[in-house]
Amino acid sequence: MLTGLVTDVGRKLAERWAAALVLPGLVFTVLAAAGLTLGQRHWADAELLRQRLRTLTSGGSGSTRTAVLLLAVLAASVAAALLADALAGPYERALQGSWPRLLRGPAGRLTERRRRAWDARDAACEAARGTGTLAAREAERNAIALVRPECPTWTGDRLHAPAARIRLHYRIELTDAWPRLWLLLPDTTRLPLAESRQRLDEAMRLGGWAVLYALLSTVWWPAAVAGVGAGLVARRRARERAEEYAELVESAVDLHLPELFERFDEETHPVRASLGHAVTERFRKGAGARRR
Repeated sequence: MLTGLVTDVGRKLAERWAAALVLPGLVFTVLAAAGLTLGQRHWADAELLRQRLRTLTSGGSGSTRTAVLLLAVLAASVAAALLADALAGPYERALQGSWPRLLRGPAGRLTERRRRAWDARDAACEAARGTGTLAAREAERNAIALVRPECPTWTGDRLHAPAARIRLHYRIELTDAWPRLWLLLPDTTRLPLAESRQRLDEAMRLGGWAVLYALLSTVWWPAAVAGVGAGLVARRRARERAEEYAELVESAVDLHLPELFERFDEETHPVRASLGHAVTERFRKGAGARRR
């Protein structure tokens, strides 16, 4: 039974890996080969493609050459997928507003513009308190950001909002508390968080594919169509996944932070520094004193 379970898990992982990496990589590799063959001048010359393909597979050992060609395509597909995955990180930082120093001026201006818009809507919320329009005014303000903007982009502010809101409400830094809180979370909470983060990563990886197609368009312009389409879908999915993930992180803190506070309550669970050495020696079980 255990062997069957391991086999089933392995098959699912292989299927997920193929769907997320190999298949998009295969599509990109085929289009890249076509684009590099045709170029800008002959971008739709199907006959030229057929001639090049016959040249590659013809000869006395045609079957061998075909097999080698297929292996090369598979290797290129994996390489393209790994490159798209590597580009997902810079794409995520760009969506979050972590732009290079050269773009700090535009980033600052965008952030300031978002702050002015948020301040105006926040003032409208204050003016609407006690009236029936308060909910509508708050929705308009929250459409910009849940807290006063600190980033030039909506996605950046949404992913940073849990830390800011938790700091204001609980007087605790999420960056410091999260690793310790994570160890206390039950599996029923960890699993949705991990899956949500994986969906966010997949959206960012799609942005990496958009970058690759944009690069390919410099030698074959039809690739720009795929690049623009992938970029638009990636941006929309990234916003949706960022909203989902940030909400789950904040919810996990709201539900389980009391457990963390209880673990580190000095009145009920005091930590005496004088016991540090004795406890360390107990953990070592005498191994620290051995000599070789």
